[in-house]
Amino acid sequence: MTIKTVLLAGAAAAFMTAAPAMAQETTPAPAAAPAAAASSQQSLSLNPGSSVAGPDGELGKLEGVQSNAEGKQELTVRGADGQLRAVPLSGIRQEGTGVVVAYTKAEFDAAAPIAGAPPAPAATPAPAPTSDPMAAPTTEPTDPAMTEPATPAPDAATPAPTEPQ
Repeated sequence: MTIKTVLLAGAAAAFMTAAPAMAQETTPAPAAAPAAAASSQQSLSLNPGSSVAGPDGELGKLEGVQSNAEGKQELTVRGADGQLRAVPLSGIRQEGTGVVVAYTKAEFDAAAPIAGAPPAPAATPAPAPTSDPMAAPTTEPTDPAMTEPATPAPDAATPAPTEPQ
């Protein structure tokens, strides 16, 4: 009789633990919830020097990210004029190696430059010509009469010429 009691008690316990799960209604999740969760987990690759574009064209090159006076983050973008301006992150999305924001070219041009921003880095100048007379010429002479015939260097395998005695 004790075996029957143990088996019945076990079966009763199994039904009591499964009953709340079976009593719940199963309703399909709204379709918008997975899409919203997926878009909130998207990541962006913000690399300095990558292009930043608005809906109507390229704004400039990304320099970095900063927080504004309200504590919101914004991009720092250097425009074609060399000025560094702040661009809000609204509507930001990755497009290739660059990013696109919902900030127009007119809004970017009208925005005040960031005060105290470092100037645009100067382009690397071409190397200056050297005044060293021993330096190799940068161009070859065009007159064949002005060129000296090339004399090959002695080869170790070739015996040196000897003078007749």
